[in-house]
Amino acid sequence: MNTTNQSTSSITYEQNNLQTRYKYWDKMDIEVSATESYGDLPMESLFSVALRVNKKRQFLFVSKLIAKHLAVHPSIALGTGSLLASLLMEKAGLKPIPQHKKIVEMIESAKACLETSHESLAYRTALPDKTVFIGMAETATGLGHSVFHHFDEAAYIHTTREEIIGASPAFVFEEEHSHATSHKVYAPAGMLEEADTIILIDDEISTGNTLVNLITALDSQFPGKKYISLSILDWRSEGQKRKLEDMAAARNLTVDVLSLLKGEFDLKHSESPGETEIAELKGSGQKTPGRSMQVQAIELQSATGQRYLPFTGRFGLSSSSHSEIGRWAEQLAKTVPASKKPLVIGIGENMYLPLRFALALGGDASVQTTTRSPIFAAEEDGYPIKEKVRFKLPDAEDVNQFLYNISRIDADRIYLLAESVADEASWQPLISYLEKKAPVEWLVLTDKK
Repeated sequence: MNTTNQSTSSITYEQNNLQTRYKYWDKMDIEVSATESYGDLPMESLFSVALRVNKKRQFLFVSKLIAKHLAVHPSIALGTGSLLASLLMEKAGLKPIPQHKKIVEMIESAKACLETSHESLAYRTALPDKTVFIGMAETATGLGHSVFHHFDEAAYIHTTREEIIGASPAFVFEEEHSHATSHKVYAPAGMLEEADTIILIDDEISTGNTLVNLITALDSQFPGKKYISLSILDWRSEGQKRKLEDMAAARNLTVDVLSLLKGEFDLKHSESPGETEIAELKGSGQKTPGRSMQVQAIELQSATGQRYLPFTGRFGLSSSSHSEIGRWAEQLAKTVPASKKPLVIGIGENMYLPLRFALALGGDASVQTTTRSPIFAAEEDGYPIKEKVRFKLPDAEDVNQFLYNISRIDADRIYLLAESVADEASWQPLISYLEKKAPVEWLVLTDKK
């Protein structure tokens, strides 16, 4: 085992092929071990670990694949969904996506391949059962959609933290350790009732409690379904696995769990780091958004007047409707100034459309989305989150949002994708910050009221 002291003993990073130990100052000591990995993907190609400013859980597995806390090439983020789709295909007795080995190579090397991405995205099949895919907000909405992309004759919806005026969620469940615990699902009538199999997609399973809560809530209202969980990481201990098995047995359910990496973590010590409160972004300007290639919003909206795209899947999406997204992204990309190194920034739960738009832009693209998750930032070698900014989510009810490591991204133009814009002034602080890095194209995706 090689030990590297990367910063005057404040950070220690120890690693061998199947085990990594992270020691961050006196705040965290955690050891993670892999027992099974799809295509022998190494742990360091999938995630790093950071400290969270959260008393409920003081650490976070920071994904290198999903374009949330760290910027990634859209081919890598979309390819991650393709690998999970391949797992599901093989589970159902179908052939995997032909490019799955090339995608593994792309993720391991962190080198995007547009040809592999376009070829793999063209592959679609149908599952034998009537299937609904559910992606978990906020980090796995794009991942869930990337899996669903490969399946015909199915439906997709993602959980949301949004409060929708005039609509009642089909069900609600809790994620106790999160900074925003309540998930709502606004499924259209018949979607969940008529499903035979429900696929639950998240970036990681840490303890399995959220998965148990979700299946319990679903089975209480829509009994008799088969369940499959898909995730990049599965860290459950044997005891935590038994908890899910016991729940399934008590309810007479079939629950399968598939992931790209299985392992366990041993948290020896962690505490929420003290942090000086960072000021909210300030700034004013007169920038107005581009409104070409807009899509007619659905009728529902939030209390603050936020409007919603039909493409995101927040209110349900069929396989046939999904096919429009690729064409929309290609057409939108033709309306904006070209860039050799585009950075596309999405907002909150809207993750998949920025990925498809960035892929359509071509070049050495990267994508990142704003997040509610408060992560500790430190200028230390070996620590993944170097810097952060905080701002209020525009057109929302006093919700903190964060962006990480933006100044370290190599980009010559930024494309800020807003699902809707009700109050243009509330967006100016974020835009002023981004304009210090590169010219900003501000795009609104829904039509005006």
